[in-house]
Amino acid sequence: MATLAFMMLCQFLIGPALVFPGVTGDTAAFAVGTITQRWNQLLASYKYLISATPPVGTDAMSLPAVWTMALWCALAASSAALSHIAGFGVAPAIPILVTFALSALLGTKDGWHAGLLGAAAIAVLLPWTAARCGWRRPRRWLASLLVLTLALGAGLGSCRLMPHHRFVLRDHYEPPLIMRDTTSPLAGMRTFVKEHRNDTILTAYDLPAATPVRMAVMTCFDGNVWNVAGCADERGTATYRVMGSGASDTTKSDTTKSSTAKSDTTAYSAETGTASGNGTTVTFAIGKGLSGHSWLPIAGTPNGITMQGHADRRNLFYSAETNAAIYPTGMEEGMVYTVGTMLRPIPKNTDIAAAVGAKTTVSSADSVPREIGALASGIAGGQTTGGAMALALSTWLHSEGWFSHGLQGEHPSMAGHGSHRLLSMLQGSGMVGDGEQYASLMALMARELGLPSRVVLGVIPKDGNGMLSSTRAKQIDGHTVTEFTGNDIEAWVEIELERFGWVPFFPTPKETKTPDESQDLTPTSVESPLVRSSPSLADPLREERDPPDQAQQRERNTSASEKPRAWHAFLRIAGVVVLCLGPVWLVGIAAGLALLYNAFRVRRARRIPVPRLCMAAGWRMLVEHLRHTDLADVPLNRTRRMQASIIERQCPAIAGMVRQLADAADAAAFADAQATATDAVAYWRQLDQVRSAASASLTPAHRWLALTTPLPLRPQRFARSVAQRLRPAAQSRIVQAQRRGSRTRRQANATEHTNKH
Repeated sequence: MATLAFMMLCQFLIGPALVFPGVTGDTAAFAVGTITQRWNQLLASYKYLISATPPVGTDAMSLPAVWTMALWCALAASSAALSHIAGFGVAPAIPILVTFALSALLGTKDGWHAGLLGAAAIAVLLPWTAARCGWRRPRRWLASLLVLTLALGAGLGSCRLMPHHRFVLRDHYEPPLIMRDTTSPLAGMRTFVKEHRNDTILTAYDLPAATPVRMAVMTCFDGNVWNVAGCADERGTATYRVMGSGASDTTKSDTTKSSTAKSDTTAYSAETGTASGNGTTVTFAIGKGLSGHSWLPIAGTPNGITMQGHADRRNLFYSAETNAAIYPTGMEEGMVYTVGTMLRPIPKNTDIAAAVGAKTTVSSADSVPREIGALASGIAGGQTTGGAMALALSTWLHSEGWFSHGLQGEHPSMAGHGSHRLLSMLQGSGMVGDGEQYASLMALMARELGLPSRVVLGVIPKDGNGMLSSTRAKQIDGHTVTEFTGNDIEAWVEIELERFGWVPFFPTPKETKTPDESQDLTPTSVESPLVRSSPSLADPLREERDPPDQAQQRERNTSASEKPRAWHAFLRIAGVVVLCLGPVWLVGIAAGLALLYNAFRVRRARRIPVPRLCMAAGWRMLVEHLRHTDLADVPLNRTRRMQASIIERQCPAIAGMVRQLADAADAAAFADAQATATDAVAYWRQLDQVRSAASASLTPAHRWLALTTPLPLRPQRFARSVAQRLRPAAQSRIVQAQRRGSRTRRQANATEHTNKH
């Protein structure tokens, strides 16, 4: 019990004090609410380890699980190492190997230097186990070294030769983020321009010039909208997992400074195609326009995101397939985070034209008009490489299209990017739209040509023509600062090419290329019969947001309806207690069953209907009780008179009463007069007095052990027999002690006999 109490102290007090910031050993550490909270944090830590995108970091989200495994592994291994039971010399290695297996299950397929860790484990455990089990011979050090070397070589060699198919839980665990019902991020693109054209919606520190910032990546098209999920065949649906920290969170409020981390990946300027920097650490500050939105702006391929201030990184989900992140609870104005990122290179046009399209299988697009495929074939059908096809599509759309957001004072241009909107744009005398339509059209045209494509929504530093520009970046106190406004919102296309990965293309025409009033570019309103399916969109899909007062009222109603009842809380606490004290409950249940079994046997013997048999059974119960408690070593194959004599010698306190009980049982069995039920009741009453007097000489621990052990067993004798079988040395000591005890009893009997005569 002392060990269990100490482990609970380490689990719920010392561990949280080391793991969670600000946790100290206060008096409320073992309050029910505190224990429940820390238990939930422990379970959340295991979920975080198998759902977060590596590296998971060393913060309060991942360390509780590590602390728990290390703590209980140390207890099990040390307990096994301190035990002196023969034949269990290998037992201390079992908890260590089990912890290794659990760590592998919670880790990744590649692991972390798995071969070196396995070799280190062999190098430590094998000699220690040999020394503990007595297998090591001091004079055979050369042979021992040879065995150790062969074991290391065989282990490392087998790891190299065997195929790597490590089973990890993260590959079979689906994170709880449901993306299927998410509104298309592309549908609300014009809202930024309409409501925040000149407002600063995002500020980036230490972001290389002319670098696009990605927000949402959409891979599924259902005929109406592009979205991040909902693909018909589920091949294009990205998986969003909790983002690993890679570094501890910080509460610093300084948002204007960040350090630059070097890497081997080279970033290129979108305008010149020349190197402009290496991997870097970029700090983003959210402005008014992005407040309440969920898609987190990031650049390049992040290897860690550090949330500053009071932002909760547990609400940050990341997709490694699309390099996009989402903050489902909504970003707040002034929210700051730092992204350690590797900026991907943007190749030159000559390199793109020579690149072959990747053979990646993407989700098929539904409800695509045939005109789009025919137009794509007419534009890029003569090209020989996938890169050349993509350049041809982007160049044609950029040169042949006209630009308009369709806002007040601009040329009419319907919002939306579904099949109906794109077909109507192609049916006019000229194409008019913005990045929403041109990106959707190019992505569908690329897919019709067999190129893997996806649509990206983000912000780019634009110049006066709406093109990527390096002049937007300013140098302030030695840091590159770029401010993005609502007018910088843009949609572009990424196409996967061999050797280059996902390459961005910007098919939107210059924003200064707008139709004048004399041009009639309005598309016809007749719907083409060549559209394979999908109803038209009378109004584009937009993300509807509740007014603040309605949102607060809904939150209050939800929180009030979800308040758990008192008995729900009691059941949760009871479940935690049962789970934590599982071994204690098992021992208690076993003891209770033994107690019931002993009481049942005594009750059955007491209720035998034949008085003489009832009295004989009572005598047997007394003998078994004395043998069970090790008060008297009474043979079972002796007569009652002989057994009484042995009990009198070994238990002088009940000598007279035992003789009376033995004579009464013999008289009931062999006398001519039949014993009555009254005699049996009186006999059992006297028998209970003898049992109580005999048990009074036992220690409390011995008494409880006798009560909670089945009667046919003899606890001390059983333990001695086991020890004799397992340890010869212990057997010899026990035999010697028994012999000394026998000699002492013979001498006492001889002295008593001499005194009588």
